[in-house]
Amino acid sequence: MTNIFNPFKIFDEAWEEPDEVQEISEAPFVVRPNFAPLPIATLYWADNGGPIRTIINGARRVPTGFLPVIKAGFRSMPFDSKLECQLMQLADISSRVHFVLAQPHRMEICARGNRGKPMIYFPDVMLKVVPSFLDDLLKGMSFAEAVKVPARELLASQEWETLIIEVKADVDSRDGDERYRKKLEFAKEVYRRRGWHFLEIRETAHLKSQFVKTARFLDWRKRVAIGEADLQACREAFGANRVTTLWRLENELGGGNYGRVKAYGMHYRQIVSIDFRNGLCPDAAVYLLNGEVA
Repeated sequence: MTNIFNPFKIFDEAWEEPDEVQEISEAPFVVRPNFAPLPIATLYWADNGGPIRTIINGARRVPTGFLPVIKAGFRSMPFDSKLECQLMQLADISSRVHFVLAQPHRMEICARGNRGKPMIYFPDVMLKVVPSFLDDLLKGMSFAEAVKVPARELLASQEWETLIIEVKADVDSRDGDERYRKKLEFAKEVYRRRGWHFLEIRETAHLKSQFVKTARFLDWRKRVAIGEADLQACREAFGANRVTTLWRLENELGGGNYGRVKAYGMHYRQIVSIDFRNGLCPDAAVYLLNGEVA
């Protein structure tokens, strides 16, 4: 027997009269405004812990290159000006500087009046320094003079201060750029909230010194190999004390240019700390930083 299609069987019987008050098991999805505070700035770091950008692209007309830095884990740090290279050479020679990193991160600052785009800032150099080094700079001592002061002991990493440096010539083309100056003010405030310190270093005030040439001279000799025999000779030079003179240390390390280069290599590795305030004189005080006395 043929079944006749009955539309009322499909629609009418399945229809249920709705209640006047219908209970809803789930709350309806409502889009509400997000009042959570947005970050003022974001810092982006390189995955390998090195510079966030290498600068060298073949399209610049300024001095560029790479500088091997012991305090950067023997990595080569990029620079795009002669002043940045000199600054890192001075930082690498200082016993009160423990870490050097060029182009450490990229900062994106959320600010009004920039057409909805973040302000992007790349600092030149980041240093990890002892508090006394930072205090000397804040009191007005030049960077070239501060690196001469020796360290008499090694401080724990928890006591280091983070210092962000922007190095410039005396006359910079961006000095009159109000937007750029505002970006530096924002960056300084971001670093202050993180407990870091920001300094803008000018050439004449901080890098016009005869010691800059000395740092370049010593930089060519810092990669000398240091072995266990050299460490033992170093202990014998100090004897039962923690301070000796540069000429005595050089003699124990082999004398002549050989012993002199070995002594400078130990200074760069913060095994000893040489007092450079009177130049490279034989009577310069040398302090034992790493290792036990003989």
